[in-house]
Amino acid sequence: MRFEQLRYLEAALRTGSFRQAAKELDISQPTISSQVQRLEEDLGVLLVTRGAKGVQPTYAAERILPHVEAAVQAERMLCEEASAISGLQLGEVRLGTVPAGSQTLLPPVVHKLLTDYPSLRFDVDEGPSKMVVRGVLSGKFDVGIVTRLPGIELVAAENALLHHIDLLPGRLVLTVPEDHRLASVDHFTPEDLEGEPLIFPADSSILKVAFEKLLEGIEARIVYSSPNAESVQAMVRAGVGISMANTLLDSTASGNGIALVPLSFEWAQVQTSVIVRKDEARSSAVQAFLKLLRESAASARGK
Repeated sequence: MRFEQLRYLEAALRTGSFRQAAKELDISQPTISSQVQRLEEDLGVLLVTRGAKGVQPTYAAERILPHVEAAVQAERMLCEEASAISGLQLGEVRLGTVPAGSQTLLPPVVHKLLTDYPSLRFDVDEGPSKMVVRGVLSGKFDVGIVTRLPGIELVAAENALLHHIDLLPGRLVLTVPEDHRLASVDHFTPEDLEGEPLIFPADSSILKVAFEKLLEGIEARIVYSSPNAESVQAMVRAGVGISMANTLLDSTASGNGIALVPLSFEWAQVQTSVIVRKDEARSSAVQAFLKLLRESAASARGK
């Protein structure tokens, strides 16, 4: 049994196809098929079935898959740790991030790391906080950047399983058309939104959680939903309705047809935070990324 055989099995089961796994690993399909068969012979169990639905795991494969994934991860980390001695030549950071992270934190950090270590590779997915939390918990991401609200967990037991490092504070605001009656008020209450057309963010967005909290006890009139912050602001600018936004996003700005209405509630004080799994060894690439991320955030807070 060799590491590459475990890597081939993991890729085949994850993609559901020897062809896709071979393409991902840049080897021939006969090679991956024969090596998985050799692994079955070495272990003395049938691991995959081949049919119209592609490659499917057997009961034996489902039982050993967590160990296979751990071995593949261990091999990757072993290679990265060895490469750290010569300057992080083979490092990879699998990252999930909210848009605020992409816009405010990542550009200088990624630029610095790739300048120092040109062979580093970033594999990045961008989306709402709940997607990022789930990705870190499942092991899909090494690191996540999320938006957090005080006292709110997006996924059950996330605080017990994840380590949070606060990076940059921000605030939630309402975005309204410049000529709207709320654009110039001195005092705002949730009841002021009764009957107003509202533009909601994505289902798994922390902004939706905040919006629903603001609207508790109020009959909401939702006329439009979108996961894209810039398109939401375009709708507000066009007079479609009122929305909520995070001040850490570049698209959250007054002017050009939009006014920002501050929210004075304690839960509207948001944090952009980095999350990692607790009690887990981290590769040199991930450690270097986290260190520089904290330094960059500290510098931004001091400005």
